[in-house]
Amino acid sequence: MATKKFKVSGKAQWAKVFDSNKELKDWQGNPHEFGGLFKIDVILDKENKSIYKSSGTSGKGKFDDDGNFIATFKRKEKERFEWAGGPPEVVNADGSKFEGTLIPNNSDVEVEFTVYTTSMQPGTRLEKVIVLNLADMPIKDVPTTETKVEEKTAINTDIPF
Repeated sequence: MATKKFKVSGKAQWAKVFDSNKELKDWQGNPHEFGGLFKIDVILDKENKSIYKSSGTSGKGKFDDDGNFIATFKRKEKERFEWAGGPPEVVNADGSKFEGTLIPNNSDVEVEFTVYTTSMQPGTRLEKVIVLNLADMPIKDVPTTETKVEEKTAINTDIPF
């Protein structure tokens, strides 16, 4: 199989596609031998799921608690060939460079990925993330703490003898 490019679109989850938020350790807490790992989970509908499955990728995908199909796309920071490593290209829908530092969950994205031949099984590499519609960042409720002002009481300094 030759190298082929594919596109799927869906809702972004846990986008770690920037130098500032790349994954530095594996699930066991060990540092990756190839530096960082850029990855993004994308919730795919039926049509995009069939594109993903028919691409020949060795990725299996998974289902969340709500029954949505989630595909994970990854890209290593350091790869044998310079063009195959580093952060993926992240752009806006109009093609301009994405200037943000985070892609919130449930943002509409289109992901370009490459499926290529290896000696073991087909490899899959994240190439580009196109942000179609940015979801609102949830507002974090900051608990307000009331500072208690202690009343100072006068200390009797009279000595009784």
